[in-house]
Amino acid sequence: MTTEDTSIHEIQRNMTKEKRKEWRKNMSDRTFSLEDPPNTDEFNNSSSSSILRQEQSTLECRIEHIPFYSWIESNLILLRTNLTQRGLDEQEIFDKEQTIIHNLKTCLQELNESERKENDTIQTRVRAILDECRYLNRLLKLDYSIENIANENLSLLEQLNQANDLLDRINQVLKTKIEEINQLKIIEEKLCHKLEEKMINFDNEVDDMPYDQRQDILEKHINDLQNLQNERSSAIEQARNQIHEMKVELDLDDTYNQPNDDPQVLHLIDGPVHLIELSKSNVQRLLTVANQLHAKYQANRMKAEHLVTTLNALYERLNLIESDRHIKLPLDKPHRSVNLNLLEKEIERCKELRRQNMRTYIENIRDEIFAQYEKCFYGREQMESFLPLYSNDFTEELLEEHEKELEEINMYYIHNEQLFTNLANWHEVWAEYREFQRQASDPERFKRRGYSAVQEEKQRKHLEFTLKKVQDTVLQLSKDYEHEFGHQFLVEGVIVQDFFNHEKENYSQEKEIEKARKQLARGQTPTMTHAQANIKRLEISSKTPGRQQTNLGKETEIKPITPFRPASAIHRR
Repeated sequence: MTTEDTSIHEIQRNMTKEKRKEWRKNMSDRTFSLEDPPNTDEFNNSSSSSILRQEQSTLECRIEHIPFYSWIESNLILLRTNLTQRGLDEQEIFDKEQTIIHNLKTCLQELNESERKENDTIQTRVRAILDECRYLNRLLKLDYSIENIANENLSLLEQLNQANDLLDRINQVLKTKIEEINQLKIIEEKLCHKLEEKMINFDNEVDDMPYDQRQDILEKHINDLQNLQNERSSAIEQARNQIHEMKVELDLDDTYNQPNDDPQVLHLIDGPVHLIELSKSNVQRLLTVANQLHAKYQANRMKAEHLVTTLNALYERLNLIESDRHIKLPLDKPHRSVNLNLLEKEIERCKELRRQNMRTYIENIRDEIFAQYEKCFYGREQMESFLPLYSNDFTEELLEEHEKELEEINMYYIHNEQLFTNLANWHEVWAEYREFQRQASDPERFKRRGYSAVQEEKQRKHLEFTLKKVQDTVLQLSKDYEHEFGHQFLVEGVIVQDFFNHEKENYSQEKEIEKARKQLARGQTPTMTHAQANIKRLEISSKTPGRQQTNLGKETEIKPITPFRPASAIHRR
């Protein structure tokens, strides 16, 4: 480079410095307007300066960035100097400068894009964390404030930090809640395994279910399982106790009459209680065994009751003295196997004695039949309808007929015991009422000490009320009987209402006769008009066949064989 070229460069450098000084004077405190920043190109090449002026615009800069801009300007000037010294022409130098400027722009743009993406990433993370917080906040039913975090006044990093802190706090609550739920699941699993029940599975369909609700569901299920466990424990304990009791009552061995190829049942009966699985199948197996043994026990009791009744009847009908009775009744625990065998053997012995004393035995049975007839308020024709009752051919067949009739009349009484009891009460009240009327008609009662007409009237009303009440009860029970069996209930061979009417007519007739007797005793002529009418009516009503003629149309439709009514109880002509 020549001396002339060097002087030119010195002049350009000096002019650049002057231009920069003037440029700095125009700056403000913090920012400045950079309009066509000074460049050596404007002194050397007006075309390059115009291009730079077209590409650059007015910029506002922070004052802290001025050294950086100065550094860039200095290095660009130094680059131009070096390229000029190298001998490159202006176009090549300009291309080099544009390349550097482009690289700087690209680098800054890439840097800005990277930072923008980083900001977007942070914003995305903040939104994701806040969404997670909202989701957990709803599932845990918390009241943490979330919307205040997404605030424009806070930087992204501050938002991220606050969101992470909030998520950590929520996760702590979530962790505690999950631990509680897991503890409940462990308890549920143990109970389900012991009871062979299904666990509750919270699948994807209940992911949005609040944790409190899940906990409530688990607690309720655990409570139900515990109640079920208590019920099954109680059922197993009761079944085991019943089986052990039946073992004694039925004289069973240690196998309890169970198949030998099923040792599990024996383990359920005699094994330790705490080792027994409280499954539904185990409970059912124990209950089945207990019910089977209990059914056998009940069958033995019924059999023993029948045998005892039969034996007692045999003793009574055979008139056996205590020394001739090999079994002393009542027998303790007659349902035991040993006692059942003893009863059966004794009954066979008594039956042999019965065959040897058939006449006496049948006559004793007849006494029992007549006693039951009276309890059932049979009429004369009803009694006579059982023809074997008057037979003198004392055979086994006659005995069977008598035993059958006695059994039927006993069942008839048992089935209608309430009706017969009320009828007996009516007879008692009716007898009391008649006695009261007899005393109330005695004129000497006024002379008795302590007589009270008020008390007498009070007693009269009480007896009339009681009599009517019992009579209405009997009538209603007789209607129920007719509705159940399809035929009328008979008292002394007539229907209930006729029986009551007949009793009252007889009573009226007796009063008339007594009145006439007293008139004759006083030497008066009795007025028998009403009495004779009553006697005539009584004679008509006392003819049982004639009375029953009014009911023959109804009775012809009755089936003579009914469950709780012997053939003799059927109304017949």
